[in-house]
Amino acid sequence: MDQPYIDPLTNYLIEHQGDSARAEILQQIKQERDLRCQEVARQYSDESATEAMLERYNLGYGYSCPEQVAVFDSRVSQQQANQQSLPEPAVPSTPKPTPKPAPKPTPEQISDQALSDCYLLSSIRNYSAARNACRDPANLGDQRSQVTMARISHLFEDYKDAAKWARMAAPESDEASFLLGKMYAAGQGVGQNMDQAVYWFNEAAKLGNKDAQAALDQYR
Repeated sequence: MDQPYIDPLTNYLIEHQGDSARAEILQQIKQERDLRCQEVARQYSDESATEAMLERYNLGYGYSCPEQVAVFDSRVSQQQANQQSLPEPAVPSTPKPTPKPAPKPTPEQISDQALSDCYLLSSIRNYSAARNACRDPANLGDQRSQVTMARISHLFEDYKDAAKWARMAAPESDEASFLLGKMYAAGQGVGQNMDQAVYWFNEAAKLGNKDAQAALDQYR
């Protein structure tokens, strides 16, 4: 924690998540990470709520401080809403011709771009941006995006959201099934239920998930 950056703290938390032997140091690191995120949020609270500033904030701190970036995002959205509610200027007596809008991309193009963004951002661990990019393809039924949404929501401790996405991808996805098993075992976002936990561990194990098989050996 002597170094001044935030992302190394987040990387450590992700790498050792669930390690009971490191529980105390993990709690200390999480507190330090949260304090640094709060300080960054205080600095950005004095900045103008613009798209450019939001992009800068997200690029610099979206990985480690997604909640603070989301608050700034809300400020930007509110600012845009306020601007849209202003009275429209008077129409000139001889209005200029309105240019034709550019053709909208087809659903197929939107889907391809969304998938590309989702997969790339999740692979580089920009989880805050990946969560936004993966939501649409996940809602449209892309299983990989659903699994990513479940994994990121669980990482952000948004357990109800994680359970929702995991159910969409399970039982075809071994990772989603295993995650559901873990959540039922721990009572995260769902009522604690060991029968359900064993059921989903078993579904994941059928698909070759080694962690699920290890969990079954533990709970049997």
